[in-house]
Amino acid sequence: MYAHTLLAALLKQDGFRFLLHPDLVQDFPEGRPLQSLELERLHIHKDTQGVILARKRDTRFYLDPVTGSFQLNLTPTAALSGTVQTGKFGPPSFLVRLLKGDSVYGFGAATGSLNKLGARFSLKTIDTNFYSIPGGSYSAFPFFMIRRGSECMGVFLNCTLPAEVEVDIEGSSRAEGPEVRFDIQTPVPVPIDVFVTSGSAARVLHTYARITGMPFLPPIWSLGYHQSRWSYRSQKRVLEIAERFRAEDVPCDAIHLDIHHMEAYKVFTWNKKNFSDPKGMHESLDRLGMRTVAIVDPGVAVEEEYDTYESGRNEDAFCRDGMGNYFKGKVWPGVTVFPDFTLENVRKWWAHQHAALFRMGVSGIWNDMNEPSWRLGKKVDPFAEDVKFKNNTQQEVRNLYANLEAESTHLAFTKFKPDERPFILTRSAFCGIQKFAGMWTGDNHSSWAQLRENLNMVLNLGLTGVPFCGADVGGFGSGTGLRAIFKWRKDPELFARWMEMGSLMPFFRAHTVLYSTDQEPWSFGEETLGICRKHIKRRYRLLHYLYNLFHEAAATGAPIVRPLFYEFPDLVESGSEEMFMLGPSILAAPVLTRGAKDRTVTLPECGEMWYDFETGETFASGQYRIPTRPGTFPVFVRGGSALPIAIPGRNAEDTAKNPITIEIFPGAHISGSFVLDTGNGLDGRQARITIDGKRDRTGTLQLSISVREDGFTPFQRTVRLRLPKGYRTGSAGKGKRLEAESFDMVVEDRLGTMMQFEIPLEDQKLEFEYRTP
Repeated sequence: MYAHTLLAALLKQDGFRFLLHPDLVQDFPEGRPLQSLELERLHIHKDTQGVILARKRDTRFYLDPVTGSFQLNLTPTAALSGTVQTGKFGPPSFLVRLLKGDSVYGFGAATGSLNKLGARFSLKTIDTNFYSIPGGSYSAFPFFMIRRGSECMGVFLNCTLPAEVEVDIEGSSRAEGPEVRFDIQTPVPVPIDVFVTSGSAARVLHTYARITGMPFLPPIWSLGYHQSRWSYRSQKRVLEIAERFRAEDVPCDAIHLDIHHMEAYKVFTWNKKNFSDPKGMHESLDRLGMRTVAIVDPGVAVEEEYDTYESGRNEDAFCRDGMGNYFKGKVWPGVTVFPDFTLENVRKWWAHQHAALFRMGVSGIWNDMNEPSWRLGKKVDPFAEDVKFKNNTQQEVRNLYANLEAESTHLAFTKFKPDERPFILTRSAFCGIQKFAGMWTGDNHSSWAQLRENLNMVLNLGLTGVPFCGADVGGFGSGTGLRAIFKWRKDPELFARWMEMGSLMPFFRAHTVLYSTDQEPWSFGEETLGICRKHIKRRYRLLHYLYNLFHEAAATGAPIVRPLFYEFPDLVESGSEEMFMLGPSILAAPVLTRGAKDRTVTLPECGEMWYDFETGETFASGQYRIPTRPGTFPVFVRGGSALPIAIPGRNAEDTAKNPITIEIFPGAHISGSFVLDTGNGLDGRQARITIDGKRDRTGTLQLSISVREDGFTPFQRTVRLRLPKGYRTGSAGKGKRLEAESFDMVVEDRLGTMMQFEIPLEDQKLEFEYRTP
């Protein structure tokens, strides 16, 4: 008799879920990382051959209980097949067969190329020691996307299993055909719980976000530039760095405080000698328009009369070993114990500890070492450690540890900053992290190979539902392994190119190791400083566009940075892998090799011309060689876009209050929108500005501007409208004539001249005639 349980259901609106369980169960599992889901259970029956069948409308699911082979027809054009074994009749595994020509994306920040065909890695959160462990990753994301022609399918293995999981993605060279295989290394049977969605990449990610949670909306200041190093060792040095940014006219929002701000590396303390007046330091930073983000590690020093340790003992907050004693690891402060974040009371206790930081003026929290790392710098299997959680084994909850810590940190913001949006940055993560935190890719190193690989990671994180992500700009260490903490060689070209690319990434922070030369924008000479200033200011000019993308992400799960096929599903991948879209309108082709004088750019067919953002020159779709002199790289805007352009201030909040220009890149159809709000509130008050229009055959532009205020009145009462040189006059309602002023784009580190009109920020219809300049 077949003793498994098979459950199948349709996810309301779109998607399919099936569970193969080694025991008799009545319902699907619930709880983290899943949201509350509306499921339509399907009737299960067997045919005369013993094949199990579930069907509803166009959806068909077949499972052979003997071989474990399954076939899912989600729609007439979306089919998935493979095998599934719980371990009851064979080694536990989940396998998806691919078709020739399929591409595979996702799996979060797993190392390797953008397309994951041929990759092998572990789904186990681990401190990689500067990526020195083959297949190792700080995070674990069992979600991937199959691109098949112009359509996609998303597959999510909901596995917080009591086992290690190895992923092997075989390419087309495999005799039996390409496949994605999850090998689940456990001697006991386990349930296999799978979600499958289909449609466009955007639709797949929207459904996945409904399953695991919509991304949080960050405060606008967190979208600015962040400066960090391990470590700024005193409050005097922190203030010197902040003052230097202002003196050099380089916008910056936050300085990160690494472990040396603590007393003897004890979390939630301040170094009595070097940070003797943290409140005074933050008051000085506030006058400079600067914030701090403080590092928080989960390891708690074992020390009598240390409040976090003593209060944790009183709360029975720490993990234990097999003998019932507190499990003791060894990280920065020495002998340490670790919170059991699976317990609600522990998460509340940990949240309360943040008072020591927030009451001194800290704005954001940076969760590090949270895989968790039990032994500092040791290449040891974390599962070999005798660690017990109160109600779970380490294998069951390890991958969720960082998510649970982020949930606790989010609770701290709710407690101490109830009217502000949280900013939490995490190194480790699992599916669902996007609800609470942004993510950086961990301890990378300063090399051209890592520059390229970090782009792949950010793109795949976006395709795994984590839109707010980035890498350490300039590289953190010098290479793999523990010697990476020594980095004395300066590489101005690499830093400048990384700054160029990083300025268009969702999270933008420079960071470096303990024993290294300085890695601030001015640390590499005047030429590099000028390049950094240019591209940091460009980011702030694009702040409203970027911020609008984060609003979109919070509502739909859409990535901020996207591979080209996300916007152009019929695009052939060749030539496009090392480019990306920033939202729907901006295409970027970063320089990823040393000494590059030019680079190949593929401009997809979009029905419009493409505009070089820096020069205004127009290009048809096709492939080009574009010059890449120092400080420049190809950035194009899709014709028909209306981009909000800001005047850079000291920081993001100042920038958001400055005058706004709506720059039109003409096309047959023109559209754009952006959101204005307080930038840090939780009440949802906002104003949305929408631009729609068209251009006729004579070049005449007709534009409609809509302003919808929902409890928020914009700081700006007028806007500037910027058009190409041929548009010198226009008209508003009731025949009001508009005269343009010439604007030299060199003010924005760009070339050429455009025409600007100043208009009230209100609902209106406008028309502009084109005359050959």
